[in-house]
Amino acid sequence: MSPKTQIIKGFLFSTVMLFSALCFAQNNEQALKEVNEIALQMFTDMNNRDYNAIIDMTHPKVFEIAPKDAIKDVFKSMFEGNEDFSINIPKTVPNYKLSEVFTNEKDSVKYVFVSYDMKMDMIFHKQEFDDEAKAMMKTMMASKGMDATFKTNNALDIFMKDRITIILKDNHTNNKWVMVNYDADSPLFYNIVPASLLESAKTYNQDLMLLRKKEDE
Repeated sequence: MSPKTQIIKGFLFSTVMLFSALCFAQNNEQALKEVNEIALQMFTDMNNRDYNAIIDMTHPKVFEIAPKDAIKDVFKSMFEGNEDFSINIPKTVPNYKLSEVFTNEKDSVKYVFVSYDMKMDMIFHKQEFDDEAKAMMKTMMASKGMDATFKTNNALDIFMKDRITIILKDNHTNNKWVMVNYDADSPLFYNIVPASLLESAKTYNQDLMLLRKKEDE
């Protein structure tokens, strides 16, 4: 092969690689733009207590495990409380962060992590806590990444650090972005997403906790 031919081939290879990189970057930029719009809509629907809209954004595999009415009741209980307790979640759009766009061709899944902090007030209607019970409640919530402060014997403020919602597309969503909340302790979460995403979510969550630890020191 002549030096001239080698130069031409090298130039063509570099051009192809550069074009591929540009296309990849543009695709990811567009995906992040779409996900940002989805995230804003998600918080807006939560503020409006639009449970039907939230359900419409939820990963369809959730409804293979539990019917929509049951999921809707969970959302209503979370935002409105029930006879045992009341919850007040401020109607606000938190300062959220988007991760990079992750793609796993093997599992045909593309996803972005949305991380944010949340606050809420909680009042128990049928229960009061003595000092020992308060300490146990605070310890239990701390194990879930929640800081609890009792205002009275039955009311507390809760600060939830680094909540993660995953916005994704896969073979079950008909090319539509949907959401699922990250919960490392939930069998439901493990039944919905592939192992590759589970591993990635675990790493992302650990990185957030490490960053929080460094910021707090």
